[in-house]
Amino acid sequence: MLEGLRGGQRWITTVIIGSIALIFVLFLGLQGPLTAGNTGSVITVGPYQFGFREFERARQRRASALQQQLGDQFDARALDDTLDQITARELVDRALLALEASDMGLSVSKEEIERLLLADPNLRDEGGKFNLEQFDGWVQHEYGSQTAFIAERRLALLSFKMIELLNAQPHVSAGEAREAVRRDLEEAQIAFVALGGDKAQAEEPLEEAAIQKALAERGEELHALYDERSGLYNVPEKVRARHILFAVPAGSDDAKVAAIQSEAEQALAKLKDGADFAALATERSDDPGSKASGGDLGLFGRGQMVPPFEEAAFALQEPGALSGVVRTDYGFHILRLEERQAAVSRSYDEVSGELARDLLTREAKKTRARKQADELVAAIESGKSLEDAASAADLPLERSGLLRRRPDGYVPGLGPAPDVLAAAFMNDVGKSLPTVFEVGDRLALVQVMERKPAMPDQIDSRLEARREQLLAEKRDARTSAWLDRRRDELIEAGELQVALENLGRPAPARQ
Repeated sequence: MLEGLRGGQRWITTVIIGSIALIFVLFLGLQGPLTAGNTGSVITVGPYQFGFREFERARQRRASALQQQLGDQFDARALDDTLDQITARELVDRALLALEASDMGLSVSKEEIERLLLADPNLRDEGGKFNLEQFDGWVQHEYGSQTAFIAERRLALLSFKMIELLNAQPHVSAGEAREAVRRDLEEAQIAFVALGGDKAQAEEPLEEAAIQKALAERGEELHALYDERSGLYNVPEKVRARHILFAVPAGSDDAKVAAIQSEAEQALAKLKDGADFAALATERSDDPGSKASGGDLGLFGRGQMVPPFEEAAFALQEPGALSGVVRTDYGFHILRLEERQAAVSRSYDEVSGELARDLLTREAKKTRARKQADELVAAIESGKSLEDAASAADLPLERSGLLRRRPDGYVPGLGPAPDVLAAAFMNDVGKSLPTVFEVGDRLALVQVMERKPAMPDQIDSRLEARREQLLAEKRDARTSAWLDRRRDELIEAGELQVALENLGRPAPARQ
């Protein structure tokens, strides 16, 4: 996990930085230092520690924020590992910022925290006055004590003050913004020939003797290809299930737990009487990641869910079967089996011939593509255009629409091809490039067909918005670089530890 934090993901840091200010309005900030009663430290950054409750609460709130941003495209199951990374990175970076702020002599007064509380509309009664009773109840439920709450607010405010200092330095000039807009709006069109790939035909059919020779002489490569495709040849047993979660809040007394269990048992009785499971899950489930899809958890194998949940899911035999009320550390669950997929296992010996054929076919396609590419290069160097050379070789020439620069380098018909896209804007109109571009498993040659510059009025209308965007990018880059450096320093000093195994995953989430 520390290696992941070292390398990190820029978009994760951007999400973190972009969300810091939000907590002071919505009180969705990350939870504070570890308090008594936690089972172990999940993250330690110098003097700051975050335990299971802090991590899971932060993770759930980050999931809710992503769900709001992504809408129907949000899939909690597919984002399980990513949410863990975001949460761990977010907690670490928040603590790093607070540490630096403290070292620089910055501080947070009690009055600052009180002002934030008084400004929170969620803590006011119908008359607009601050509701102390409501505040006390909320703090006790979420934090356990006002001391823990104040510690968290202080940590959040310190990190915010450090972000403000880092953001004060970058600057974007009018000329820099104008050039950026010009580049954004400039368009180019290319023609290209794409060679090879899965759709390409091998030059001639493979002979059995060639396959047997590969089996005899290239076993190491074939075993490596088998390992690469192990997910296709060795698929464990999987089930697809729905569930309804009746969450038990942390710190609930026995009477509260019994009441929630009773509600779950009543719901189970309704389901046995014919109630629609998906509808009930959508209405009642406390699992934000699955309730919108009727409690559907998708396909999962053994080892991906917490033990009690997994045991109940795999004990169900026929689609439509219901479990009893299942207890996990998150609360009570009811499961319904939707589908069961048997395990599939094919040994190396069973598929070795198939692997040899695929290996030789792929190589034949590459050889043919390289030969065709070299012939096109020779024709271009002799003075022909790519268009004429492709026609003479009876090769299809494709034309893109008007392209603009984009970070992923995507070119319709080719896919992600940053070098091709860059070449479209770096070369003169009409020029055929004697360069063979490797695009995935294909080879491509390019001719620049058209260039369309940005108009001055287009540039002027976008100038201010682009300047703000560039400024935000510079601030993010500066903060990311600073966080990367400080993170590495604390890792080397042994003052930063991440132990996600201490989470224990008390939820029906993938481990």
